[in-house]
Amino acid sequence: MEEKILLEKIINQQSWEDLIQHIVVTEDLDPWDVNITKLADAFLEYIEDIEMLDFRIPAKVVLVAAILLKMKTEIVWPTVRRRPTEYTFDELKDDLTSFDEIKDRLHKLTLEPAPIRVVKRKVTLDELVGALEKAVKVQKRRKVKKRKLRRKLRKQIDVDEEDIERRIKELMFEIDSFLVQIGSDKVEFSKLVKDWDRDQIVKTFLPILYLATRGRVDTEQKEFFKEIFISRKN
Repeated sequence: MEEKILLEKIINQQSWEDLIQHIVVTEDLDPWDVNITKLADAFLEYIEDIEMLDFRIPAKVVLVAAILLKMKTEIVWPTVRRRPTEYTFDELKDDLTSFDEIKDRLHKLTLEPAPIRVVKRKVTLDELVGALEKAVKVQKRRKVKKRKLRRKLRKQIDVDEEDIERRIKELMFEIDSFLVQIGSDKVEFSKLVKDWDRDQIVKTFLPILYLATRGRVDTEQKEFFKEIFISRKN
């Protein structure tokens, strides 16, 4: 039932970012070094679940799946360079209605730019989501030259690691302050989010994932899509 709620949210809001974050948590992936192969496989399994529920798969979700598949392909077969059949996403998005069609056509889909070539080092969750968001936006600007788009995507993947560390330190300080203030060993995630909008939620949630990976905090969620409780590890 919980899985169905998530899938319905993806359908209604085209929220592929939520799905990626959910996969990172449930598959216990390292947000500092995302396993693209496992992420791509899990992402496609959710697409298959969407198709089995007889829902139409959102265009953005299909595009993100295509990018992840191409990234995985270059990781698994780094020496293979195939010339894909020339399809544009706009031509495919209206008639991709079944999972079999998606599996058949995703490997032929030409993306502008091709983001797979940037995976030459560790990629953090923050970097990956940012790069995918950039790719989705870029896909709408078809008249822009491919070379220029590739440069923009490469810049997008270059994360400012000092900024990430600053956000992590600030959040750890806020967690400690709240715990002292309320006299408890747990603090609600909602209290750490300054403004309850998508950007602030993501900016707060990602550092918590990093802190949990480092063993600095524990997270607990008693009900799916309900409050998350954060406690400090001793």
